[in-house]
Amino acid sequence: MQPNDLDSLVYPLREDVRLLSQAGYVTKAREEIAYLLSHDKVDDLERNRLELEDHLLELRTHDFPYDGTEALSLLRTIRPDATMKDLEQLRTQGIIPFSLVDGAIHYHRRFLDTLRKDVPTEERKTDIALRDEMIARMKQRGRGEADVVVHIGFSLKEEAIREGKTVSVDLPVPVRCPFIKQLKILRQSGELVGVDATSSDRRCAHFRGVPTPNKEFWIEYGYTIAMDYHPMDQLEKLAKPSWWHGKDQVPYLVRSRYLEDLAKNIVGDEPNPITRARLIYRYITTHVSYAYMPSYQTIPNLAEYGASMRRGDCGIQAALFINLCRASGIKAGWMGGMYVTPQGISNHDWARFSIPGLPERYADCSFGGSAYRDGATERWDHYFGNLDPMRLCCTLLLAPSKETNRSQWIADPTDNQEGEAWYDDEAIPRDLLIDQRHTVKFTLHG
Repeated sequence: MQPNDLDSLVYPLREDVRLLSQAGYVTKAREEIAYLLSHDKVDDLERNRLELEDHLLELRTHDFPYDGTEALSLLRTIRPDATMKDLEQLRTQGIIPFSLVDGAIHYHRRFLDTLRKDVPTEERKTDIALRDEMIARMKQRGRGEADVVVHIGFSLKEEAIREGKTVSVDLPVPVRCPFIKQLKILRQSGELVGVDATSSDRRCAHFRGVPTPNKEFWIEYGYTIAMDYHPMDQLEKLAKPSWWHGKDQVPYLVRSRYLEDLAKNIVGDEPNPITRARLIYRYITTHVSYAYMPSYQTIPNLAEYGASMRRGDCGIQAALFINLCRASGIKAGWMGGMYVTPQGISNHDWARFSIPGLPERYADCSFGGSAYRDGATERWDHYFGNLDPMRLCCTLLLAPSKETNRSQWIADPTDNQEGEAWYDDEAIPRDLLIDQRHTVKFTLHG
């Protein structure tokens, strides 16, 4: 199997391995896979699926490291009086993700971040105030525009450094999109060997060098972001009945009976395509809560997970919006990258959709859901159809296996947000990289 090719996720997993995997017997499942592969008991298609499952089982042990006792100890750092019953209640209520690892319940490595997500910290208050300010500016001026310079880079932790060995590094670079203008690479560390073409749907700057303690691989680029504002009620009046028919894009943008039935329940016989999209947006933002997720590769169908579990991060919610739109005859696609503010840079995904004869529009269900929970109706309405001038799009595809020929597994095959590092014979886990991203300049026009 070619690393980073997730297409075989849509293949059925043979019964003996599936039962062990689903029951959480990770070690036994991997032993079974190793036997089947070493004794040539499978054909090429089965081999691809089993090799992928072996990789996913390894990720599961990384994504869900805490057993109940360890998780309770962590929970008490923010809730000192918490009991095991409290932890189990959070799990039963579907608030925090869990998995089975060798027959025992284990909790997600970022479950505390999920619990803190909507806590009104000063940092969150500042960010929400900035969003509201940007929305007001866009409505008043018809667009939000800024000149931005970002620094994107990372160094390797000492335990990841192999003395004298060369490391390959990919750092995200913006792709072509309607709102990024005048992109210029300004500076970079000396190990740059190339940058993907502007036509790439997943775009990176490539570095090769020998890492040393505190040595950073980095790039700085500047651009102008010009985000137009369109009142969606006006576009809704201009939209004519239409129905888009497109091909599935494995592994995550695929039709299923469940998603098609759910879409039908949400939109009914509504003829207006923008109204259909609005109904989908409102369903997701009012029914799906935010939670940090395990590696996307370990979730066979992102959209079905978000809909059935009623939880998901920005990418899960974007994938659900895209799939439900497509099932409702609306052309929709992926945008992944970063959220860039004067204060800093964070990972973010959102969706785009288009209606014949009208400008391409966007949907940010994650920010919209946050606004809905805050009771901020104007902000909730804004993120259907419009964004803010704090976006950096670095991929237009969801899990684009054909966009890389890497011999090692990518830590982030979907979003292209933080960058990657690997040796020729070994991948470097994300938690062994020290993030160095920051905003150098953010100057609003006008």
